[in-house]
Amino acid sequence: MTSLELSQFEAILFDLDSTLTHTGEYAFKACEWLLSKTAEDTLDIRELYFRSLFSNYRVEIESIVNGAPYVTPTKCVRNALRKSLEDVGLAVVSSLLDEVTDMFRKLHVELAKPMPGTEALLQRLSANGIKMGVITNSFVGDVKTILGALDLAGFFTVLIDSGDMNAFKPMPEIFEYAMRGLGVTKNKVLFIGDEYYADIVGAARTGIPSVWVNVRRSSYEKSLAKYGDDTAPLLVLDTLAELGNHI
Repeated sequence: MTSLELSQFEAILFDLDSTLTHTGEYAFKACEWLLSKTAEDTLDIRELYFRSLFSNYRVEIESIVNGAPYVTPTKCVRNALRKSLEDVGLAVVSSLLDEVTDMFRKLHVELAKPMPGTEALLQRLSANGIKMGVITNSFVGDVKTILGALDLAGFFTVLIDSGDMNAFKPMPEIFEYAMRGLGVTKNKVLFIGDEYYADIVGAARTGIPSVWVNVRRSSYEKSLAKYGDDTAPLLVLDTLAELGNHI
């Protein structure tokens, strides 16, 4: 990793969930509701279900990245919810799946809040003439809804989700689309995100330098070993607010 001076970039692209906004609670709340409707005692299977859900959702995204036909994030979530019920031996009820999928999206918006220091950071970047955008794999349309409700949308030139290109990070198409919207080349834009596979690997595949906000305290060494040294970010931070030290 090298030192970082944000003044060398004309634009910054951010991820949404767990980078700009804290939205992690919505999945747990929706799943707890689903399990309460499906099993009498969920204590022993709750953790297993959560692990299975995140794994199955990752499989849904990776299959599209690897060439499967595009389906919406909503469909990916529903498929992962269904498969995870099967994994823990619970009955799959179609009406409950529809209801909990709707709950996922509703709570994703309702429970969203800015990460600490986000607004102050965006104000400083904007004051320094840096153009900004957001790329997210989350539900189609939610990035505009969430950042609008938080009064943060005005900082960004582009707000992009998978529906704009029928592509998910780490596919280069969605990054390239964002760069065209910002009017910058890849050597003048920085990407900042929390998911190593989707964000940091995606930026590397597109030729964009990146900063990894490692909010989950994942192993940097294991990520490099899995995805290759050529995916290494310029900088690893614990929180987004630390980026202000490099303005």
